[in-house]
Amino acid sequence: MKVICDFTQSKRLHVDGGGFETLSCFLPIMGKPFLQHVLEYVSRLGASSLVLFLSGNADRFERFVGDGERWGVKTSYHLVKEGVSVHERIRNAAWMGSQEMFLLCNNAYLPCIDETHMHEPARFVLENGTETGWLLGTKAHMSSDATPLRATVVEALHVGSAQSYLDALARVLGRRGGPLVVLGKELRPGVWVGPGTRIHPTCTLTAPVYIGSQVNLGEHTIVGPDSEIGSGCIVDNESNIIGSSILAGSYVGKHLDVRGCIVNQNTIFNAQLNSAYVAVDEILATSVESEDDSIRVLKIPLGSRLVACMLGVATLPLYIAVLLVNALVYRRKITRLTVVSMRQSAAEETIVSEPGLTLTIPILRHRSEMCKGVRSHALWVLLPGLWTIVRGKSRFFGIPYRTREDFGKLSIDWQNLYLKSNPGIITEADILYDEHPEEEMLFASEMYYRVVDSFAYNRRLFLRYIKALFTGHNS
Repeated sequence: MKVICDFTQSKRLHVDGGGFETLSCFLPIMGKPFLQHVLEYVSRLGASSLVLFLSGNADRFERFVGDGERWGVKTSYHLVKEGVSVHERIRNAAWMGSQEMFLLCNNAYLPCIDETHMHEPARFVLENGTETGWLLGTKAHMSSDATPLRATVVEALHVGSAQSYLDALARVLGRRGGPLVVLGKELRPGVWVGPGTRIHPTCTLTAPVYIGSQVNLGEHTIVGPDSEIGSGCIVDNESNIIGSSILAGSYVGKHLDVRGCIVNQNTIFNAQLNSAYVAVDEILATSVESEDDSIRVLKIPLGSRLVACMLGVATLPLYIAVLLVNALVYRRKITRLTVVSMRQSAAEETIVSEPGLTLTIPILRHRSEMCKGVRSHALWVLLPGLWTIVRGKSRFFGIPYRTREDFGKLSIDWQNLYLKSNPGIITEADILYDEHPEEEMLFASEMYYRVVDSFAYNRRLFLRYIKALFTGHNS
């Protein structure tokens, strides 16, 4: 069955005097964008191919959906001008048979339909008569003078407004989400917590609540019910998050009471008042990437370089042995990678495909090849990396360098995070995971480190790294 996706009317949360940067279809529910839930759902309904009609933000949708492999379907794209009728384009499409049945969907609603609804042409409406924009029909039903399709009343999740999004989130967390499958590790019934999350013993979690990976919940914080906190967030001491959604990479300051809101870094959207507030004081809410953009110079402390030099000299026999094993046993040489330098201007709205500053560093193994924990990391990454520190091109702890190719594959937020961060030979993910983590986990760990980066925290990382070296087990 063909599924035609009309994504030409994608909405942003909007109020007088400003808007919300995130498209509403990309707002998260249980750690996934609403759009992903839509695509997964139509795939379960039996979609064999997706035909996407796009207008604004076409590049973003195409990057997210890709070739459809992750959904198990084939995809094709059609770009239309604003104001052009998608129904008319479908009616005149040569690629669609005149009697071929298809499902028309959008990214604002997700109706609770199943296979029993997929036999007869129908349009799907809410109990109050509101059209969801979803229908099952043929090209003939796209004509303006065609007999109206039979209306089938269904329940649906809706993200067209801030309040409807929070209502949808509460329904899904309460297992009343209809077509959405609730997955994840439950700390206890109704409380989902991602890996690497730190919860202070005095924090109160009230079900239902979903907490992503690498989240830090401070002392005497209250989270829930009906709340979601995205990966890499920090909720500082004595703050409450109730009936709200905190998007990935956001920092909520001390002593705040966040109710019925969506927080996206430094923008707070109050659903009941339909108003947005941009915080200019980091005490309230900020991005985990916030920093004085005028500071661009990477400075490696002289002490770190001296320590790296002494360690390099002390381990030189071991390093030479590793080089010989690498050359004679694995038939590999030292690879000199050209990587994107950090501490340079970051992107605003578009991806930086050609970052200006690069440098060359030696490596023996790429991190994605590492699968045996910290000990393997020490041999293949740390030993050659010591001389990168001596040269003043990296710190002991930070975020790993990336090649131009790897940099170009990152999301806009991740590129901005990378360009404003400090490079390091040892990373948060190296200590947390025995195997190379998935992209989401890697992003979350880098966001978290970006916020907590300090001498005291790096000292803790050092102790955890030494412990893992002796025990053979990552944190």
